[in-house]
Amino acid sequence: RRASLLPGARQGGGTMKPKAITFDFWGTLFTEGEAFLEKVMPARYEILLDALSEAGHPVDEAEVREAYRQASLAFEEAWKAGEHMPVYERVARIFALLGAPHDPGLIALTARRLEESFLLAPLKPLPGVEVLKDLAKKYPLAIVSDTGMTPGRLLREHLKRQGLDVFQAFSFSDETGFVKPKPEAFRVALEALGVAPEEALHVGDLPQTDIKGAFGTGYPWAVQYVGLREVNGEVRPTAKVKDHRELLSLLT
Repeated sequence: RRASLLPGARQGGGTMKPKAITFDFWGTLFTEGEAFLEKVMPARYEILLDALSEAGHPVDEAEVREAYRQASLAFEEAWKAGEHMPVYERVARIFALLGAPHDPGLIALTARRLEESFLLAPLKPLPGVEVLKDLAKKYPLAIVSDTGMTPGRLLREHLKRQGLDVFQAFSFSDETGFVKPKPEAFRVALEALGVAPEEALHVGDLPQTDIKGAFGTGYPWAVQYVGLREVNGEVRPTAKVKDHRELLSLLT
């Protein structure tokens, strides 16, 4: 299936001829599959239950689940407002919601354990991700991704385990403090590659962060990946693809 170019979308003067390509991570390259939800989420609740008991404030699992949900909503609100909420702050919020004492050391240790629970199960690769190996032979590649409970250091480890250690630069919000669509989030990766925004292509699934952010940074091309879900937005992408292998036809 050939990727669709959209009439009226910014197309950088015709055929896409980037010098580098940046990719979003979540919802574009990988997503949380059933195995992840079955193993990682119960482990996270158990970690919080143990931490609260250690704090001298034991609670039941239903209370932990609700506090986790509320803290996640607060994270989402911060993200939508263009701010990165560290995992430490999310755990501190859970402690506060449950009335547990604020113990910085215990909160930091709990945050670290929650982050590393990510490695208990693999993520689900999205269609065509294997083409990254071919693209890396022709283009410098980078990741530009907002992070939540899983920090950039572990997403790097995941890519290595998947045999996709093909990226030359990374811009993770937990490391840079910048979330998309802020231009700084993209520039960190581009500067590491030594490529100007006007020479780059970005691939991501969200119009509001990926497409708007790339165009706002100065990219001439931004492709929306719709192989997991299709989110509509005010800013139209250069093209849409359901499988990353479709990028090859756009780049020839």
